[in-house]
Amino acid sequence: MRVLIVDDHPIIVSGCAAMLASEGDIDVVDARDAETGLAAFVAQKPDITVVDIGLPGVSGFELTRRILEADPQARIVVFSMNDDPIFAARAIQMGAKGYVTKNDDPYLLLTAVREVASGGVFLMPKIAN
Repeated sequence: MRVLIVDDHPIIVSGCAAMLASEGDIDVVDARDAETGLAAFVAQKPDITVVDIGLPGVSGFELTRRILEADPQARIVVFSMNDDPIFAARAIQMGAKGYVTKNDDPYLLLTAVREVASGGVFLMPKIAN
């Protein structure tokens, strides 16, 4: 499975990429902003795209919209510092299939990637409630 991570914080990308890649069946590519993220999505055709909301310039919400415009079947997990259910609801309404906060167990990102890859939807338990 190929996962694209679009996040502007190198330490976040590095840690998440290492965790996902350690699974053995996940290849990770990354981008640091929406423009290169969209280009990487088109070029790499990832199975899952993990998008940070707070990207420099164009927001992660706008990137999500652009990716889904390019490929309505794209599977996107929004990854954010914000644990406000309003942000999660907006992401899901836009077409994202998952929402994970950066404040929780890092392995929940892996759980979300696997759930969304299998066709499901993943929300953090505290947000889903």
